[in-house]
Amino acid sequence: MFRKIVLLATSVFAVNTVLAAGAGAETKQIPMVSIHSEMQIAASPAAVWSYITTGKNFVTWCPNWKAARNATIRITRVGDVLDYADEWGNGGRSIVTYCVMNKELRVAHEPFKGDYICQGKFTLTPAAGGTMLSFWDSYTDASAPKDMEATLQKMQAGSDQSLKAIQQALEKK
Repeated sequence: MFRKIVLLATSVFAVNTVLAAGAGAETKQIPMVSIHSEMQIAASPAAVWSYITTGKNFVTWCPNWKAARNATIRITRVGDVLDYADEWGNGGRSIVTYCVMNKELRVAHEPFKGDYICQGKFTLTPAAGGTMLSFWDSYTDASAPKDMEATLQKMQAGSDQSLKAIQQALEKK
């Protein structure tokens, strides 16, 4: 019996030692960058929703979703998956995490390398003469401050251009 108690105590000590060693694992705090764009569009929320969730339109407003496979997709529910590739050579999947028709769409971008986190959110709000389309993009960036600022400026300009492209496509109809 004494042997069993010693063996159990030794095992508990070994497990606690391993857990304590893991507690000292390296951690690093990485900044989360957020951008926001919005655009008044002279179209109903249903028309805007249809446009932004129809695959054949992605290439006109979202350069990251230009993969040929995406052209046949229509976003309708949580779990829908799109292929993406960005201008920095990152590729992966965009997964729909929240979807309320004509109101809100959220996606999480899962890079193949798994080296950053990125999420996007669209909201559609009825407004006088149409829809207020808002977009937020949040991503981690461990770059030096100068590079982080350059990326932020590029991402903001790209988001603004995407919403402008949606507006132009819907208002010319």
